[in-house]
Amino acid sequence: MAQEDGSIGRTLLKTGATVGLTAALVLLLRWVLSILPRLDSLTGSHVGGDILRFLASDGQAQTQKTVAIVLMVLCFGVAVLLVHILERLLQRGMTRRS
Repeated sequence: MAQEDGSIGRTLLKTGATVGLTAALVLLLRWVLSILPRLDSLTGSHVGGDILRFLASDGQAQTQKTVAIVLMVLCFGVAVLLVHILERLLQRGMTRRS
């Protein structure tokens, strides 16, 4: 017996949603990081610059790669969590309709 939960179409949809959300989160992160200097100039603080300096890791390439990988993995983890939550909400909504 085939179950709807294990369908290839559903798996492809969840995979596509996860990849798309990961890309969107990475782009959002890049956008937020790009506005930090402007935010610093508006507020007069230097927190944004400190964050950027930390992420730049004093120009050490290996550390920069590690930071980039960690940020991408975090974005992926958030995307997986969001897809899982959305799937549960959709399942709950479908069972209420039935």
